[in-house]
Amino acid sequence: MTDVTRLPTLVSLHRVCFQFAHGQTLFDDLSLTLDSRPTALVGRNGVGKSLLARLIAGQLTPSGGAISRFAAVAYVPQLPAQAQDQSVAQLMGVADVLHALARMAAGQANPEDLERVDDRWDLAQRVRAGLDAAGLEQISPEQHADGLSGGQLARIGLLGAFLGNTALLILDEPSNHLDRAGRAWLLQMMAQWRGGLLVISHDRQLLRQVQRIVELTPRGLRNYGGDYALFQAQREAQHTAAQAALEHARDERSRERKRQQREHDTIQRRAAASRKNADTANISRPERAGMKGAAKDIMGHVRHAHQARQSDLDAQVRQAYSQVIERPSTLFTLPGSAVPAARQVFTLVDAQLPWLAPNEPGSRLTCTVHGPVRIAVNGPNGCGKSTLLKMLAGVLAPIGGRCTTHVPHAYLDQALTLLDDQRSVLEQLGPQTTLDEGELRTRLALLQLDAARVVQPCAHLSGGERLKAALALALWRRTPAQLLLLDEPTNHLDLESLEAIEQALATCPAAMVVVSHDEDFIAALAPTHHLTWQTSGWHLRAADHGG
Repeated sequence: MTDVTRLPTLVSLHRVCFQFAHGQTLFDDLSLTLDSRPTALVGRNGVGKSLLARLIAGQLTPSGGAISRFAAVAYVPQLPAQAQDQSVAQLMGVADVLHALARMAAGQANPEDLERVDDRWDLAQRVRAGLDAAGLEQISPEQHADGLSGGQLARIGLLGAFLGNTALLILDEPSNHLDRAGRAWLLQMMAQWRGGLLVISHDRQLLRQVQRIVELTPRGLRNYGGDYALFQAQREAQHTAAQAALEHARDERSRERKRQQREHDTIQRRAAASRKNADTANISRPERAGMKGAAKDIMGHVRHAHQARQSDLDAQVRQAYSQVIERPSTLFTLPGSAVPAARQVFTLVDAQLPWLAPNEPGSRLTCTVHGPVRIAVNGPNGCGKSTLLKMLAGVLAPIGGRCTTHVPHAYLDQALTLLDDQRSVLEQLGPQTTLDEGELRTRLALLQLDAARVVQPCAHLSGGERLKAALALALWRRTPAQLLLLDEPTNHLDLESLEAIEQALATCPAAMVVVSHDEDFIAALAPTHHLTWQTSGWHLRAADHGG
């Protein structure tokens, strides 16, 4: 076992806080030490994970506290870098060194070239080997990156980070744009990396590869040792203990209230009896007034003591509640969209996918699909998975053959084009649904889109929040969808939302065609069929749930 006390600190955060220009505090009093242990950062959508990563990388300045960096840090953002007439080497951040090496080989080096190269004399060979290992054999460092797919750009950006002179890598949702082969490559690169690694991800495959998970919550950071399985177990144990402490505090407060009520009633009866005795006793008026005043003072002292005790118990309940990780109910309420078993869902007759050559393997499909099927579409980046969904949705027409979708459908693409970023989700949903505003707000709250978020322009929402808003727009229309076309629906979702959408889709009676490289999500979906791209073309087969 690694002795973490002997690992050198790469970055240290001490009581860091961040406040937006308009005054909202995103988080406060965060302290964390990062060393060479592979670490994952998780947390609910919108809690500030990406912003915290940029603070650690030095791209932003904290509003308070201190961040000390003892080594070079590199940050790879969620979205692949835009090509903008850049070469592959420029996107990787190695162009200057490769040019310096080329000048040296040609005998045209200058003194600055030695400084640029430093000890990276074999960088050209490592870049070529890295591109080949990443499945980018046909791509050269010198070529322009314009026209490369999102998955290719993502791998190029990640490869550049792994090849850089960096002691700590921060990877923000690195697997979102990668196919199955790309994810396998990423896992291998992570396993081979010998520097520090901070991965912001909810990809459960990646979370199984780390040695520590840190959760960012509205109440601060929680540290968990171990991988995803241990994180789940520790988190559940903490939640159970905190919930039990909260219940104990509430029970104690309830018992104390009942005891105080009994005590109050008893003393009140005695005080009433004392006043009655004073009225009938053969004593002077001053003595009678003294007896009545004493009874009144006793009641006042009792009330004061009771109030003080209740304040203490209320504070204990609030403290216990603050230790409980809130688990708001996330529910993607789907419409009644059952598909009868004999109902045709869609038909493809020698349908030729756009963008693919007529004689290219997989360019034509023929099949007829009936009933509430669940089709998982598998294949590498660039084989036409997203194009197929667009064709089924009617966004693109086949350039040959026929594609007919027979039932109402809802299409959710990776770019979330359903959303108008300048308008709020409430503005966009209102005209498209029969639900009144109160019901809409209730349903959106179950998606953790609270009263403030539903009236903000969608451009201000986090990646996960935008995906939830797009799901609402796709699923809560006036005409219920009987076919869901989902293109990487779990990208950007937090762990709780991932589990929620898995549970919701598990009970949804609609037919589905789902493109996803998240193997855990596909397993939870329990597909009835797999549509898989192979070198010989597309193959539709029934799922084997027997083993």
